[in-house]
Amino acid sequence: MHIFADQSLASQDPNQRTPLSASLISQSLVAVGCLLGAYVLPRFQPEYRGATQIMLFVCGTISAVTALTNAVFSSTISRMMTRMGLRSRVVIPREGLVHLGMMFFLALGGLVGHSNILLLIFGLMAGPWVLNGWFVYMALRRVHVERRFHDRVMAGTPMTVDISVSNTKSWMTSRFIDVRDEISSPLSTGTESLGAGLVTIVRLPAGEERTGQYHVTFQKRGRYRLGPIRISSRFPLGIGERAQFIPENESILIRPRTGRLRAGWATRQNDQDEASQTQPLRGGAFDDEFHRIREFRSGDNPRSIHWRSTARRDRLMMQEFHQNRESDMFVLLDLCAHDDFSDAEVELAVSVAATLCVARAHSGSDGRSTLAITGQTPAFVCDSKGTRFANEALDVLAGCQPAESPSLETAIHDLTDAGILQRCRGVTITSRPEYCRLAISQICADLVPDNPDLMKRMVIVPATTLSLRAVITLDIAGETDDTGHESVALDTSGAGR
Repeated sequence: MHIFADQSLASQDPNQRTPLSASLISQSLVAVGCLLGAYVLPRFQPEYRGATQIMLFVCGTISAVTALTNAVFSSTISRMMTRMGLRSRVVIPREGLVHLGMMFFLALGGLVGHSNILLLIFGLMAGPWVLNGWFVYMALRRVHVERRFHDRVMAGTPMTVDISVSNTKSWMTSRFIDVRDEISSPLSTGTESLGAGLVTIVRLPAGEERTGQYHVTFQKRGRYRLGPIRISSRFPLGIGERAQFIPENESILIRPRTGRLRAGWATRQNDQDEASQTQPLRGGAFDDEFHRIREFRSGDNPRSIHWRSTARRDRLMMQEFHQNRESDMFVLLDLCAHDDFSDAEVELAVSVAATLCVARAHSGSDGRSTLAITGQTPAFVCDSKGTRFANEALDVLAGCQPAESPSLETAIHDLTDAGILQRCRGVTITSRPEYCRLAISQICADLVPDNPDLMKRMVIVPATTLSLRAVITLDIAGETDDTGHESVALDTSGAGR
């Protein structure tokens, strides 16, 4: 079963309906029984009048108030019990309610009608109830759950979460254990439930371990939370259920989608590199690097003679150079929120920046790579190791969000102070291209007056759908959700093996 869901997944799942707790049912039954006994018994048996009637009425009232409090504040009481370590809970599903209702009317009919047959049937129905309660209690005793998954995944990529359940009992086999793993996105004021992964362990022998899986696809970047885990069992009759809550909350970071650079963009970058290389006297992005000292060969340029080595070895020695085409590069992502900058364009701009960083790492370049971000949380990542830079950049891009008026000048000053803007080629992705171009030109004119070719080594990409799609191409399955809602796709058909 493959379910595509958004924030309302939990309410759409029929298994999400919370059964009534056994404590609430028992308190309600005690209240009804006591109040009914206080009203009915004195009418048929006068010896129950007086103190006995008052005692039944008081007990019924106390039970009714307790049941009402339990029903109203059930969630608060459950959280308090979880913090105190009392994580076990007995609940009664719909089938159990029907069974209890039949038992109640049989007992009521037997008492009012003085029928021993009805009371006998009531006792026979109570036996399976007690037996089922013992089985569900023992099924979860000394049962442990462990979750395994990758803590970093790209948005739109299916991931697998392994749920391992171990039975440390010495003799009893547990059967039909359901494990429910909640999935939510942390918010500033709490958590928003997005659904749950379900795994069923059919048979778990004593002293053994079984592993089940569920698959989930996060459609939007960001940080999500897995947990708490609810483990439950209704075996064998299904009229009673015991559940345990394991507060093992773990976070998972969903990185932005990456695509492939278009051929036109790669050609444009190569042309820019060639243009930079044709100006070696200005100290452009590509200078010749010393490689080695070797003997003179016919046709060598006499200007490259290394005279000190020649005098030492008594023969002509040449300095050999090779072109350093591994220039430094920076990516500046300017996320300025305004009415024309939609959520889909925000995600696409982040994907473009992520693709450029990953492509830089895959190119095997030895130059230094830099990522600067303006937004709600400004970020600055700089490293000469391609793989390490890509990982750090993707982690930062996973959580960046646009802001009303982020400080672009601060990011440009940081690039200038680090010596990056003066010699690097770079790409600026911005939702305010005209303001960005004027700001960079003005600041560079003030801080780097001796480098007039700075703007020629920089590409400004407007953060519009048309301009961004001219840089990268995303797979059809990886297109950004235009609704802007956080969503997950769950495959909840996991079963134990």
